[in-house]
Amino acid sequence: MSASQPLVADEVLDAYDIGAHRCLLDVGGGQGRFLLAAAQRAPRLQLQLFDLPGVVPAACSAFAAAGLTARSSVHGGDFTRDPLPQGADIASLVRVLYDHPDERALTILRAVFAALPPGGTLLVAEPMADATGARRMGDAYFGFYLLAMHGGRSRTAARLTELMQQAGFTQIRERATPIPLQVSVLVAHKPSA
Repeated sequence: MSASQPLVADEVLDAYDIGAHRCLLDVGGGQGRFLLAAAQRAPRLQLQLFDLPGVVPAACSAFAAAGLTARSSVHGGDFTRDPLPQGADIASLVRVLYDHPDERALTILRAVFAALPPGGTLLVAEPMADATGARRMGDAYFGFYLLAMHGGRSRTAARLTELMQQAGFTQIRERATPIPLQVSVLVAHKPSA
């Protein structure tokens, strides 16, 4: 999956203009590929990454190599147990939720909701079930992938919307991407106080 990350990042950032935001928290952000792409699109954007402690050194190295140390912070922890860092006005979950069953996905969404300020934005980018243009192929491909990973679930945009609403998010809208088999995008908001 990591080989397709640059393509996915470009599709997500084409679907949603990140430049209007001040600080982006990428939850489950791995080595920071999505944040590196976002930094190129929005030169003033502050970057926060949250992932397992074992990933932190690789992410720090990637930001340092790109000259982004002053604009970035990397936090280690477990997003199902540990609080996420505060301060971002937008949070992203890029190909994270489909690796988890519904209960765990809801826990992650609730953690993001708690970390965002009132009016904050959530960006969910996932390969979704029933993707336009390649429903059967996409469902088969990701079905085998998730079987090999021993868990997770490809969800429809409607099911993801339900989970996001359960976590407290509103104004949930789907954004078109050129290759929905790779990634589809949902944007939501935490209600203003």
